[in-house]
Amino acid sequence: WVMTMGRYNLRLANDHVAGDRSVANLLGMIERIQKQYGANSSKNWGFDHCTLVDPKDLPRAAKLGVMFSCAPKYIEDVAPAAAASYGTQVANTFVVPVKSMLNAGVRVVYEADRDTYVWDDLELFLTRKSVDGKVYGPQEKLNKQETLQTVTRWAAAYVLRPDKIGSIETGKLADLVVLDRDYLTIPDEQVSEIQALMTMLDGKIISETPNFASEYNLRPSGATIGTFKDLFARRPTRVVTMVGEGGG
Repeated sequence: WVMTMGRYNLRLANDHVAGDRSVANLLGMIERIQKQYGANSSKNWGFDHCTLVDPKDLPRAAKLGVMFSCAPKYIEDVAPAAAASYGTQVANTFVVPVKSMLNAGVRVVYEADRDTYVWDDLELFLTRKSVDGKVYGPQEKLNKQETLQTVTRWAAAYVLRPDKIGSIETGKLADLVVLDRDYLTIPDEQVSEIQALMTMLDGKIISETPNFASEYNLRPSGATIGTFKDLFARRPTRVVTMVGEGGG
């Protein structure tokens, strides 16, 4: 199926590539695809998760034009277990190696596949501190600008919409957020505390905090007035059904 995708110029993205062997195998397939059908046959292909990626494969990925969406959560979920199972070298170099990817010329974007607050995840890109208090892969820390681009400009390119979203420019959708503090200057350890004062989608204000609405006398029709905690509590509960052998 993967080889057929390359033949017919279909795009591989939003897929599970959760291990160094998976990454290596798919890179090998892309090399075969490009040899048979040309470099554009796998244009904009992306691998997800970054759970375990062998750094030696990064130059291959860059040469083939493969991009990665990387979930910071694996610094917490996988790195401690990887240290116990495979040793500290693997835990510090294979798990979400985002800085090495950028240095190798690989495009990297932020990925979230859990019910979490985006700023919590972005702080992990900056600190690399896991739930056990240890810092895994300190050399893989991103700076503030790089971290911001993983969820804006670079993310827009991953979803093939760089002409509409990802930056504040004429002709793009007015999807904006007003924050309660300066992301670029606060300590890395405070990024998870950032809250939105106002959120705008396509030029329309959809939510504000009560204090922001009062201070600026800004209460547009249809906008929700409430704190992040209030809005989060209003979300419908998701029901996840797991289907396995025996229909369970």
